[in-house]
Amino acid sequence: MARPEYIRIKLSDIPDDVIKRYKLREIVDADGYVYCRVEKGMYGLPQAGIIAQELLKDRRGKEGYFQSQTTPGLWTHEDQKTIFTLVVDDFGIKYVNDADAHHLINAIKKHYVRTVDWEAERYCGVAFKWDYKSRIRKVHLTMPNAVQKALLRFNHVKPTKPQYQPYPHQPVIYGAKAQYETQPIESPKLDKAGTKFIQEVTGVFLFMARAINGPLLPALSALASEQASPTEETM
Repeated sequence: MARPEYIRIKLSDIPDDVIKRYKLREIVDADGYVYCRVEKGMYGLPQAGIIAQELLKDRRGKEGYFQSQTTPGLWTHEDQKTIFTLVVDDFGIKYVNDADAHHLINAIKKHYVRTVDWEAERYCGVAFKWDYKSRIRKVHLTMPNAVQKALLRFNHVKPTKPQYQPYPHQPVIYGAKAQYETQPIESPKLDKAGTKFIQEVTGVFLFMARAINGPLLPALSALASEQASPTEETM
């Protein structure tokens, strides 16, 4: 780190074998605390993420890989056509030939323990089914069982009437010169538990909507705009 941080730990929270190994009873203060000087990244330290990011940036830069100035997490090579995205510790790599792929893998191998999934069937919770045989090559994205798990989590009761769209459309008034927005319905505000429920539903489905199911976004946008102070109508 650019400058050290200091933490204190209650001696009673430290295992006996660690206390004996580092002779912590000799340096514990009158209140029962041990003080530590932190000079490198460690689990739970807020700076750990940026330290790891800067270290990766330095190491990959020496191999010719650079992060986009406008899109964090998107990396390219200065000469090769390799492109990869980085989410926490998962690399999603697009390459043109095996030599380019192995160049990146070997660069990672120098400093990090890694495993390679050449089939690339799952990334960031999204399942990929690649189709290289059809005339128009494509990939199918799914999140298996995600909806079913969410419905169970929220105790969703299956409606008796089928619903064929995730969000009610604005009905068209044929013959009218102007189409007016419907007026908001006055409705009692939800309690704390109801508010939390609306926020959980929005959060659970948002990643799915952004990743693979765009038609969900209008519904989630409407919920998100009201989640700070939702009403029974929101529910």
